[in-house]
Amino acid sequence: MPALLEVTDLTKVFGGLRANDGISFTVGAGEILGLIGPNGAGKTTLFHCITGFHRPERGTVRFDGRDITGLPPHRIARMGMARTFQTYVAGGDLTVLETAMVGCFSRTASPSRARIRAREILGFLGLADLADLPIRDLPVAGQKRVALATALGTEPKLLLLDEVAAGLNPGEIGELMDAIRHVHEERGVTLIVIEHVMELVMNLSDRVLVLDSGRVIAQGLPQEVAHDPAVIRAYLGEKYAARYLEEASP
Repeated sequence: MPALLEVTDLTKVFGGLRANDGISFTVGAGEILGLIGPNGAGKTTLFHCITGFHRPERGTVRFDGRDITGLPPHRIARMGMARTFQTYVAGGDLTVLETAMVGCFSRTASPSRARIRAREILGFLGLADLADLPIRDLPVAGQKRVALATALGTEPKLLLLDEVAAGLNPGEIGELMDAIRHVHEERGVTLIVIEHVMELVMNLSDRVLVLDSGRVIAQGLPQEVAHDPAVIRAYLGEKYAARYLEEASP
């Protein structure tokens, strides 16, 4: 599997805090990588460095064969990388369709083409019936799916999802997981998923990368990571690890 993303020795410092400390990993084209760790582990900072919102003090980020370290977010987006954010703020009086169009404008300056493209994406995600509703009137689960639609409008090769399941109930998490799988399987989008909902990230991911205090403490198959003593101690806890391994057993 060729590497679509290569992160090497990435370090980001805020004052005396090393939020990311020598992080290295790769993501293969077509892969789903789960990114987990306790609060403050440096997961979102890593996303910021990869997508151009922060410039690392050291290290490199290569995407699709090109060094993109320190490039601004809009240039990285046009190269085929998109992301969502932990907190989604519904945009003023925009409708669902207009919100989805925002991402499409990274690929076209034509409002009519952006509208056609946004309608197609909303239909793909099962949101077509909501197109004319004000996005602020949607529940949290609906708004997060529209955020996914906006990101898809940029036509990404790589999509970074930052805690998209936060605040959702179990039924909504299941629907979101189905939508993410649909994007991956039908659009061929490579994914990196930050998530605290372990049922989602462990069942969705091909591999899992674990951060703690800004460093990589483990990476591997979900079953391997769930069995790793360092991960259990730093994040999962004995009860979750035992339950996950029992459920994953044939």
